[in-house]
Amino acid sequence: MKSGALDMPDWSILAQRARHATMRLTTAMHRLDWVLLPVLAFALSRGLVFAVGLIGDTFFETDPGHWVAAPDSPFLSMWAKWDSQWYVQIARQGYFIRPGQQSNVAFFPLYPLAMRIVARILSIDVVFAGFLVSNFCFLAGLIFLYKLAALELGDRAAAQRTIFYLAFFPTAFFFSAVYTESLFLVLTVATMYFARTRHWLLAALCGLLASATRNIGVLMWGLVMWEWLRAGGWRITTIHRRKSWRSLWVYLRRRWDQPLIIAMIPVGLLLFMLFLKQSFDRPFIFIEIQSTWNRENIGPLAVLMRDIPRIFDVEIKRWYFTHVFNVVSTLLALSMTPFIWRKLGEGYALYVLILILVPITSSLGSVARYILPLFPLFIVLGWWGRRAAVNHTILSTFAIFLGLLTAIFVNWIFVA
Repeated sequence: MKSGALDMPDWSILAQRARHATMRLTTAMHRLDWVLLPVLAFALSRGLVFAVGLIGDTFFETDPGHWVAAPDSPFLSMWAKWDSQWYVQIARQGYFIRPGQQSNVAFFPLYPLAMRIVARILSIDVVFAGFLVSNFCFLAGLIFLYKLAALELGDRAAAQRTIFYLAFFPTAFFFSAVYTESLFLVLTVATMYFARTRHWLLAALCGLLASATRNIGVLMWGLVMWEWLRAGGWRITTIHRRKSWRSLWVYLRRRWDQPLIIAMIPVGLLLFMLFLKQSFDRPFIFIEIQSTWNRENIGPLAVLMRDIPRIFDVEIKRWYFTHVFNVVSTLLALSMTPFIWRKLGEGYALYVLILILVPITSSLGSVARYILPLFPLFIVLGWWGRRAAVNHTILSTFAIFLGLLTAIFVNWIFVA
């Protein structure tokens, strides 16, 4: 090279450095996929929900006379409909009983308590606080669900599909509404994740909070105990073998403290009942008051026989579509339990089955919302979506109906 000429860059060295930088970035993103992918699912699904909600609220006429949660914020009012008024009322005024009428003692305390705490810390209204709690818990729930699905399936791609299916499920707008769905999701998924990773104290604490969020949260006690039995080598398929029981007895003698820790889970429910006893001298009023919502416990089979034929009754008119959707959701969830048993184990399958059968003892009216926190359903769906055509079909179908039902919900038409 001539003296004084500019040095030319060594392109091979630059290319090698670029490859190394790309590899480091890829490795870093792979390590953070448990955060990045849930954030992406949250952002895309909430972008759709909020956009459709604004369009639906703006261009479709809403019947006048409905309760308005936040008069100064039409956006927040969109996400506080129907049962939201009870949580807002509890957060603002506390519990009460109106004899023979619908009363807020039917609703468990943790969610409105979280609303009140956040409202005081941030000096905001409880409606805004509820909106923040719901969305934050939903994002946290997606993170825990991704980690749990990856653990159960051993497949990060399937875990990714799992969280996207949940985020875009047709009734997933409830995760951003002033409802308990998000809080219950994150607590139940976290409970099971900690149980599967053998962190029994953390599992018990999350389960305790779940039982203070909904009455069916107490069932996490059974699911976590089932996992503890599995950790001790006990299986339902070997229940007839003496060796199985002998090994369980040895495990119990060595780990006798763990079942006691897990027994903390029902404490959330018991504390609420103690509060009701001291305040109203009626610890079971949250069950008794259900009759004021015209709910008669006639059993799941009778409800199915009553409500399934109604899909052919177009006289339902305004709520016909949502009724059909709730019936279809019920039948699909029930039909998936054998596949959950086969892929994830009997504990998950029984958990899903019970959490479907309990609410449909009186009605199918809200099943499409109740199945949102039933995470084993979505883990199995994530496994089924291995083929690109199946994955695209599920995701696009979910997204279309999510937009449709969101527009319906923000206009005070009952969905679930």
